[in-house]
Amino acid sequence: MLRQLQVTELALVERATVDFGPGLNLLTGETGSGKSLIVDALGLSLGARASSDQVRQGSDRALVEALFDAIEVPAALAVLETQGYEPASDLVLAREVGRRGAARINGRPASPGQLREVGRELVGIHGQHEHHQLMDPEAQTLLVDAHGGGLELRERVAAAHRNWAAADVRLQDLVRMQARGQREEEYLRWQLEELRSANLQPGEDEELAAERSVARHAARLSELVAAALQALRSDEGLPQAASEVRAAAELDPRLGELERRLAALGEEAADVAAELRRYSEAIDADPGRLEAIEGRLATLDGIKRKYGGSLDVALAELARLEAQLGQSEDLEGSLAAAHQQTGRARALLESAAGDLTVARRGAGADLGRAVSAELEGLRLEGAVFDVRLVPRLEIGAEGAEWLEMLFSANPGEAPAPLARVASGGELSRVMLAIKTVGAETDRLPTLVFDEVDAGIGGEAAVQVGLRLKALGQTHQVLVVTHLAQIACFADHHLVVEKAAGSEGRNVVSVRELSDDEDRARELARMMSGGVTEKALARARELLEEGRRSGRAARDMVG
Repeated sequence: MLRQLQVTELALVERATVDFGPGLNLLTGETGSGKSLIVDALGLSLGARASSDQVRQGSDRALVEALFDAIEVPAALAVLETQGYEPASDLVLAREVGRRGAARINGRPASPGQLREVGRELVGIHGQHEHHQLMDPEAQTLLVDAHGGGLELRERVAAAHRNWAAADVRLQDLVRMQARGQREEEYLRWQLEELRSANLQPGEDEELAAERSVARHAARLSELVAAALQALRSDEGLPQAASEVRAAAELDPRLGELERRLAALGEEAADVAAELRRYSEAIDADPGRLEAIEGRLATLDGIKRKYGGSLDVALAELARLEAQLGQSEDLEGSLAAAHQQTGRARALLESAAGDLTVARRGAGADLGRAVSAELEGLRLEGAVFDVRLVPRLEIGAEGAEWLEMLFSANPGEAPAPLARVASGGELSRVMLAIKTVGAETDRLPTLVFDEVDAGIGGEAAVQVGLRLKALGQTHQVLVVTHLAQIACFADHHLVVEKAAGSEGRNVVSVRELSDDEDRARELARMMSGGVTEKALARARELLEEGRRSGRAARDMVG
């Protein structure tokens, strides 16, 4: 749930803190007051595209911070974990806009793309631009699959498609190998023999490089080690000191600890001398060994240049060639096995896609009936909503077909593709009807509707308000509206106001209307443009009607 939105220096907003609550949150205000600015600010925090033009004039940067309670949104927490962030119940998505934009998740640097990944699990924004998703067949297909519980079947199809595609790639590799013939196989065998004869060992080049350094400087190393040994042998200070302190400790036991430490130093020096002697004896000054090392390193460098730049890559290529040529030794058998495996994978894909088709047919019919009924309630009498299955040329990861939503606003007219025949106001109501019908399966905790009241009024507006109120029973809902018939249903009524600031420039602020009288005055202004006694009386009636109707809204979702 979205708990708070802080906006600083964004467009006309100098500084605003907006608190949201559960249920239906309504934003109202004069035309041009900046209501949609609040939705735009939320969009920025969710990774929407930003522009330096959005920064308030005279400022260097704008900042938006959205605070979410994410503890009950496992999908969002899983995305955070995948991105490397520590999942937390309090989630802050922040966006800075200016010459040098920035994004943060819980104070840590992020990218706008990461904000979008998390945000799409938290909020669904449905404005005039977002209604365009109803124009997209893929989006329509996903909506129907979600409504009919077909998301698991969809995942099964995607998994089966991946398996079939991988099996087909292996088969095509073998087919190409067969087509390339003996010449290609001979070349691969030559490469394999070159790698095998090199007898590569992991890390060999690094070990030889270290040994070469010792061989090149053998004389100097021997000289230095001999000098160190001589110094250790000639230095009688340490044993002499140990003897003197031992004698003193017999007279004063407090010197016993110093005696033991000097004795330990003597033992350590003896160990170092022994190690140096062994190292000196192991130094190989033979010019023949150095020549052999140089030759082997030259061979390894040639292999690395030819096969990927490192011994690890060359060893991986060796394994790949062995596997590939192992298959070619029984190419006919490998081809037969690959054909069988691909056929089995294809059968499983077709079976899974068939199950998804059956589920889609049922879900489409059910959604068509339910949305048509909702549209009737939204005062689109006689409107018809239907879902048609359109076969794909080839089964894909999304199934054997895509779904197309059909719509007719008037009785007697044949339904046509929604994208072609629905007006903006009709699209708004279709989206609201789909969300109302699918409220129980919609996993997004927060839904935002901007301009959902476009092109409607009167009783249709009341019905839109009822459904928004009903959605508020299962989701947090944010709505920007200019209609009092919708605003009267608010659980939290926020008014956006524009006034002259200290510098003579307009400044946008947001405050919650906490009592009925304040709400009545705002509803009166929305209805008549002024606060008259007659308008106030009607506003109070609307609030009471909203309370009564709101009780019935609890039974509407589902």
